[in-house]
Amino acid sequence: MPAVPDAEPTLPSEVVVDGVPIRYGVTGTGPGSLVLVHGHGAHHVWWHAVVPLLADRWRVVTLDLSGHGDSGHRPEYSGPQWAREVVAVAEAAGAERPVVVGHSLGGRVALLAAGLHPDRVAGLVLLDCGILLPDTLRGRTLPPPRPSKVYPTREAAVAAFRVAPPQPEPPAELLAPVAAYSVHAVEGGWTWKHGGQQFPTLYDDEVMAAARTLSVPVAYVSGGASLVVDDVKAAAVAGMLPGVRTARVPGLHHHLVLEDPATVARLIDELARV
Repeated sequence: MPAVPDAEPTLPSEVVVDGVPIRYGVTGTGPGSLVLVHGHGAHHVWWHAVVPLLADRWRVVTLDLSGHGDSGHRPEYSGPQWAREVVAVAEAAGAERPVVVGHSLGGRVALLAAGLHPDRVAGLVLLDCGILLPDTLRGRTLPPPRPSKVYPTREAAVAAFRVAPPQPEPPAELLAPVAAYSVHAVEGGWTWKHGGQQFPTLYDDEVMAAARTLSVPVAYVSGGASLVVDDVKAAAVAGMLPGVRTARVPGLHHHLVLEDPATVARLIDELARV
């Protein structure tokens, strides 16, 4: 991993949703709007290499969901709450009926945003978003949250950053800004901004109901080498989503946004034109 970036790409704007500040930013001046929603334990910098490739044709809104990045924390979290945050950010950003693009858990949040607020969402693009309950979670309850490891220096924390689930490490120049924004100072050192919290996985009946009854156009993109969306799951989800357009990208893994931002940006641009 290259040297830790000196300046972290922070979000300039904020809207308060149910008492918690949600950070967001807007890039670009295109006629249509996109809202990009990150995954579990992630943040808006996951999109840092994709946004510039879209900004000449779209107004691109990025955010940190509550509990993530520089947004505020809550005593507990839910999919409908995160969906309200997405809708509130879109409204605050002046993005009338945007296409919502969600990666991983962010895709399930996007499904809930469209299902619960169909008049506020024009369409969806879901990126390697698991919808069917993984076998590894079947019959399991989430363990209680526990404090994250504290590292002595910022450099040590950034060096320990890894994407999950495991996959070939994305290019260092794409991963470094993500890792740098993921940490903050605490008593005794540095740790993860999202650490010590318990987030729902959103593999639940409400998300399944939203997926099966969508009233907006939806596109489903998955990585051909993904551990989250394998060939069987990709086919099953394609059969579940009404009128879905699909793209299975050979060789890419779950964090396709950080592996091949040019391909991801091209697919978002094509599939978001509803």
